[in-house]
Amino acid sequence: MAYGSSGSQDSPSSGGLVLALKNRDFAIIFDWFASYFFGFAIAGFIALFLGTFPSRGWDSLRIVALSIVFACASTVCGWLLGLLFGIPRTLSRPQAAPAPTPQPGAAPGQAPAAAAPTSRVNTNLEDISDWLTKTLVGVGLTQLYFVPHYLWQAAEKINNAGFRWDGSGQLLAIALFLYFALGGFWLGYVGTRTILTKLLDTIDGPSPAVVETTLQEGLKIDTSGRIVGSTNASVKSADAALLAVPMTALTTPRQLAAWGTAKARHNDLESATVALQEANRVDPSDPVAKQALATVYVAQMRTAQADELLPDDQISDVALFLALYEDPPEGFRKAIRIGQRLAQQPSAATNGNLHVWLACAYGQQHAYEQAHQNPTLADEARKNVVQEVEAALKVDPAAKALLYSLWQPAPNSQENDLASISNGDPDLLRLLAP
Repeated sequence: MAYGSSGSQDSPSSGGLVLALKNRDFAIIFDWFASYFFGFAIAGFIALFLGTFPSRGWDSLRIVALSIVFACASTVCGWLLGLLFGIPRTLSRPQAAPAPTPQPGAAPGQAPAAAAPTSRVNTNLEDISDWLTKTLVGVGLTQLYFVPHYLWQAAEKINNAGFRWDGSGQLLAIALFLYFALGGFWLGYVGTRTILTKLLDTIDGPSPAVVETTLQEGLKIDTSGRIVGSTNASVKSADAALLAVPMTALTTPRQLAAWGTAKARHNDLESATVALQEANRVDPSDPVAKQALATVYVAQMRTAQADELLPDDQISDVALFLALYEDPPEGFRKAIRIGQRLAQQPSAATNGNLHVWLACAYGQQHAYEQAHQNPTLADEARKNVVQEVEAALKVDPAAKALLYSLWQPAPNSQENDLASISNGDPDLLRLLAP
């Protein structure tokens, strides 16, 4: 992921921090804080040496050395406390049902359910973290009144045993403890909440290979707009792996888009809609998630919402299908333009849907030109309908029943794109007659 100029990525400048906050790049944010934290610490130790040297001489080196040791110990203690407070809680995942034994006569190609996992995540560290943090906070609140006294006593002991700097050793010990313990706590907490959490999510979540395999094929629809399952064995396997994972365990827009795609291919359109909407909300620039959500909207007959997601110049099966539901003449003209572009692609020879939908677009054109008394254009549209019907039947002879229903629709049917062509048209009778 790009973060702008190379300078903002390589050095934690103030401009780089603003850009990192905008892009949620926690590595740069962590680096910025750590750089300033240790930078001020080094400056403080130099100032301590310069301030103590006139009165303590070379003994100031001993004070600075002990200060560095005490600062390191305070930082480590604070970091461990931040780690305890920041350890992410593992989400409980429901166990997937075991794969059923195939029965004789089962439909071929039916994807088996994902096998149930045989182990669960060990959460002992999380339990210990939860218990310790609650105990520390509880005890700390009850002793809050005595904390200043305890700090001063501890600082006095540290001064007597180490610094031996009358009048200032206790203040030095307290200053070192507050600066480095709190800074170490913040480093430990932020590092745990970002780096460790992302690492655990990467281990527990679906693998990138599974996500990309599910997304590479995309969603496909049939001639009526319903989403069809994949015939690719690797895509089926990736879908099954994703369906065994709950949506709450997904952390990236790509994972959400892949999970929603797998759900859509298994006819769970409601869950698919939720996941794909969230993927588009988090990353609205991802065209794969937009296309998948638009396809799900098409399957739900939410054509207006689907059309809003697709760019006007998109060339795809879904865009062609949606254009058929727009008002004429813009709708069928757009559908014809998209269909002619798709017909130039190598996959057009095996795309039966393309020819069915192009026949519908030319049928709408025929009805429009006939209503506007343009017989020449209407006859040209009828010839195009016949040509596309022939092409569709060559690819998929089973489309004959659908095309016949569009030409000879039932009373009050809205699916009547070819109905303006005469019932006795010899070409369509030859091609579509039962």
